[in-house]
Amino acid sequence: MAMQPMRRIEAFYPPEQLVTATQGRRLGGWVLDLLVVVATFGVGWLIWFLIVAQRGQTPGKQMLGMYIMREDGSRAGGWYTILREIVVKTLFSIVISVISGVTNGLGTLLWLPAALWCTWDHERQCLWDKVANTYIAHSPGGYRPPTAAELRMQGEEPPAVSGRTTASPASPSGLMDYPRASGTPEDPPATVHSESQGSAADRLRELQRLRDEGLVTPEQYEERRAAILDEL
Repeated sequence: MAMQPMRRIEAFYPPEQLVTATQGRRLGGWVLDLLVVVATFGVGWLIWFLIVAQRGQTPGKQMLGMYIMREDGSRAGGWYTILREIVVKTLFSIVISVISGVTNGLGTLLWLPAALWCTWDHERQCLWDKVANTYIAHSPGGYRPPTAAELRMQGEEPPAVSGRTTASPASPSGLMDYPRASGTPEDPPATVHSESQGSAADRLRELQRLRDEGLVTPEQYEERRAAILDEL
């Protein structure tokens, strides 16, 4: 029997950091989201969601350590998370409602294969993941994967763009570092910044923009600002 190809998440991250979320964990996240919606009449869930959306999570996903990932291997940011959770799923609801209207309610059964698609799909994607080009990852050790914007701020690219895999050496910024095997020598420190990193002033302006747009938390902003200033 031919071996199946490695899943996308596992190709970009070591298992200590991220793995593709199991169907059971995804179901658990959905149940937790539903419980929060019912318990707070939807209002509490929406407020919570707007807080954690920039982390690529819903309330249920946050409680179970899951992240919404983009096709390039980066974590989904706020707007992309909203696109998947609100826009794409709302469009699914509209389409299914229209079909139900002309089939005496039988169209509602379409939710079943759409949700269960992840049970037989190699990448464990539901149909809305296929539409939005998203993947669901689980972080067993609390690692938070970077967004594409966070990587580019450090002069790097997402894994699919840079070609970085779990076999690649450490990344310059450390955002995509992978655990090294015992006895493996560390890479020599870089002595010159690449032109893509730009000047410290450019990086500070980019960091300010990310904070203003809510793409990084205040704690992340202060930490990265201090790191940039330390290089001067």
